[in-house]
This record gives sequence, C-alpha cells and structure tokens, in this order.
Amino acid sequence: MRSRKKKGVRPYRKLKEVIDKIGTLNLILILVGAFFVWFNCQMLEIFREYASIPETYACAVVAATIGECGICGWIRTNKDRKQEHIWEKEAEKTAKSEESEEKRNE
Repeated sequence: MRSRKKKGVRPYRKLKEVIDKIGTLNLILILVGAFFVWFNCQMLEIFREYASIPETYACAVVAATIGECGICGWIRTNKDRKQEHIWEKEAEKTAKSEESEEKRNE
C-alpha cells in the first residue's frame, strides 16, 4: 500500500497566503530593510575590530539597496497610475450611463 500524505497542514500554501496578504513589493522592502540592518551591524563589528570599514564595498551596498527601493517605488507609482486610469474610465462609463438613463426618463 502507498502511504498517503495528510491533507491538514500545507506550509507552502500558508506561506503563499501570507505573502499575498503582505504584497510582493512590501515583502521586498521588508527584506531589503532587514538586510540593511544586518549589513550595518556587520560593518560596525568590522569597525570595532579593525578601526575602519571597506568604504567602497559599503558605498556599493548602500547604493544597491537604495536603488532597489527606488525601483520598487517606481513600480508602485506605475501600478497606482494604472489603477487610477481604470477608475477614471469606470467613472466615465457610470456618468454616461446615468446621463442616458436620465434622457430616457424625460
């Protein structure tokens, strides 16, 4: 006989539900923030031990994380603009249908 898996707990499905609730962009920003805090802690440890840090590396990492946040902001702005455009079209359709209904009632 084959052993059957229990249908109770599905960790990947629950993880996907949590990610869907948070949103992908927000999750990326949370991960970038956590990475940035970890990176700063590492640089402080290096500074305490050697009295200096690799500045070129630190600048590159800061630039990359700020760039990632900028890209996420750009994506978010484009999504918001697209949604506003959809809402404007729906509002125009609603206004036109109300006008035509008023003309019929006259």
